[in-house]
Amino acid sequence: FVMTGFVPAREVKGLEEKLSSRFDVSFEVSEVPEDEEAPVLLSNGSFSSAAEGITASFGLPAKGEIDPTAIMSVCYVFFFGLMLSDAAYGLIIFLACFWAIKKFPRMETNLRKSLKLFMYCGLSTLFWGAMFGGYFGDAVDIVSRTWFGRQITIPALWFVPLNNPMRLLIFSLLFGVIHLFLGLGIKGYMLLRDGKIMDFICDVVLWYMLLLGLILMLIPSSLFAPMLQMQVTFPAAVNAAAKWGAIIGAVGIVLMSARDKKNPVLRIALGAYDLYGISSWLSDALSYSRLLALGLATGVIASVINQMGSMIGTGIIGTVLFIVIFCFGHMFNLAINLLGAYVHTCRLQYVEFFGKFYE
Repeated sequence: FVMTGFVPAREVKGLEEKLSSRFDVSFEVSEVPEDEEAPVLLSNGSFSSAAEGITASFGLPAKGEIDPTAIMSVCYVFFFGLMLSDAAYGLIIFLACFWAIKKFPRMETNLRKSLKLFMYCGLSTLFWGAMFGGYFGDAVDIVSRTWFGRQITIPALWFVPLNNPMRLLIFSLLFGVIHLFLGLGIKGYMLLRDGKIMDFICDVVLWYMLLLGLILMLIPSSLFAPMLQMQVTFPAAVNAAAKWGAIIGAVGIVLMSARDKKNPVLRIALGAYDLYGISSWLSDALSYSRLLALGLATGVIASVINQMGSMIGTGIIGTVLFIVIFCFGHMFNLAINLLGAYVHTCRLQYVEFFGKFYE
């Protein structure tokens, strides 16, 4: 009999050995024609496989491309928790997803993966909520002060974003730059894997030199001092390295971006246009300020809900109304910010991260 189908190249030998022990087998292996698309099967570990739906929603990797799910899943869970950043909300999400997975073991595979992803995101939210001191916003403070006459505060393990938003903005941009550089690094890995050394130097190394040089030059400047709330001073050697790294990177990009063009004028013009792409890097980095915005939104709305509930009074009616407002208000806040964290975390992966290496 004849069996045809798509088999991953790394599995052909093993399949041949298994069948040869029972049958006389002849294998004919051919590449997928250019006018056909090979089916794609993602293969990841227990943690990363939960985020395969996020990758598939954008588009499965083509032949010869890297599957970004393993790296993307870690970034996704990290950013999701940072955007929602309330420990109580994170615990609710984790317990709800964990219960559903255990309660319905025969659920559809993709639904199970999605629930596992949100379970991990719940743990991340719980972590960041503890770091920022958010437990239903400032519910502990308000309840203890209003009903018990003594304010009890659960201290943040790191800092409270509502009290120091600029600090969170700095870290949001830092996390964003790391995320962008990681995407560029994956592009470099793919070029090295394919033996494209010149492309790696021109399209990756030169951009690293330019971007790192500019960042190191801007951090000590008066532009960043108000944001950092301190004046940073680098040694002269670091300043010189940053300056010359940025210059070499910029000149190299102008001269080498259109290296396949023989016309020198066209080559430089296209190189200059490619250098103008530095503006897209700036907009991409600023896009990570949404980490600050959504994180603050969760805390502010939660605080408003708590304040509204506590204004009614401490009697029986006031207590009952507080519980009603508290439950429905935080359900609304959790739902709307859960949706916001999902959408904006996807955007950071699809636009900023995948845009650096994924087609």
